[in-house]
Amino acid sequence: MRYRYGGAGLGFLLGCLWWWLGAVSQVSFQAVYVPFFLAVLQGAGGFYFGKILEDYKKQAHHDSLTEVLVNRQFFKMMDREIQKAKIHEYSVTLLVIDLDHFKKYNDEHGHLEGDKILKRFARFLRENVRGNDLVGRWGGEEFVVLLPHTCLEAGVDVGLRLQNKIRQQIGEVTVSIGVASYPDHATTAAELTAYADQIMYQAKKQRDCLYCGPVGGEIKFWHRDTNHVPLHEHIHECM
Repeated sequence: MRYRYGGAGLGFLLGCLWWWLGAVSQVSFQAVYVPFFLAVLQGAGGFYFGKILEDYKKQAHHDSLTEVLVNRQFFKMMDREIQKAKIHEYSVTLLVIDLDHFKKYNDEHGHLEGDKILKRFARFLRENVRGNDLVGRWGGEEFVVLLPHTCLEAGVDVGLRLQNKIRQQIGEVTVSIGVASYPDHATTAAELTAYADQIMYQAKKQRDCLYCGPVGGEIKFWHRDTNHVPLHEHIHECM
């Protein structure tokens, strides 16, 4: 949005400059008002090309199918968030989410239906996290959600809430989730990503399951067919 208004403003100002120069140098209608109309045209042109620049930037940073962040942009923004968390000393939690049996769903229903599920799931994620949370597509049927100012315990609560809503609203698929937090499990974005991905693959062995990394104890997990295992009592409080 800022690009289109910036372009419109710049174009209008340039046109007004031409109008002013014409006004102070000549008094004819043509000399004064033609530049004014040029100002309007330049403003409209600046708005149009600013919108093109915004659209190009969005396409470069967002997945064309699901409209969430592409993995490179997501992890770039995640690295910035971790750096901010180090400075201001707050927790950041990462959810790695994989759609269970998605290949089987694709084979049975076709790739068009599979794409619809991916789009629907991505929209579901965007609508069920906070405005400052990041949602990205890692690749295929794997998605990532970054929760700034969120400790492990709160991140697990978010993951469980998402799982329950997915069962209710997107009945065709279930998800496996791995949850890990900075600074509990990693000190860099790359370490946190690798750790959460490893935890997710443990959850994926069970399907429709959530695993979280340990803090002062063993890895904990939740499955729809078992009672919830309580989080370790030493999990850090949210900052």
